[in-house]
Amino acid sequence: MITKRQYAEYLISTPINYTCLNLAEHLEGVSHDVVSDYLRQERLTARHLWKLTKEMINDSLEACLIIDDSVHNKQYSRSIEVVKRQYSDAVGGLVRESV
Repeated sequence: MITKRQYAEYLISTPINYTCLNLAEHLEGVSHDVVSDYLRQERLTARHLWKLTKEMINDSLEACLIIDDSVHNKQYSRSIEVVKRQYSDAVGGLVRESV
């Protein structure tokens, strides 16, 4: 079982790898399928996640929060290992993006 709070804490504490498998590896007794099913059923919005996490963020003059959901099209990068298919609103479909 996974909770909204666990998922929000994971997003805050994980700077790079936001995958179901990575989250499952950090929760005892939780599999990749449990995380995947949770995310499919829960449909968390950015507003909902912010409501859950804003109290967890320590605001100071030295702190900053950067959010970037841009997708960089790597359509000619067929031989680069870290490229995966990602949905892009700008294109209206799947593009190849570096991980």
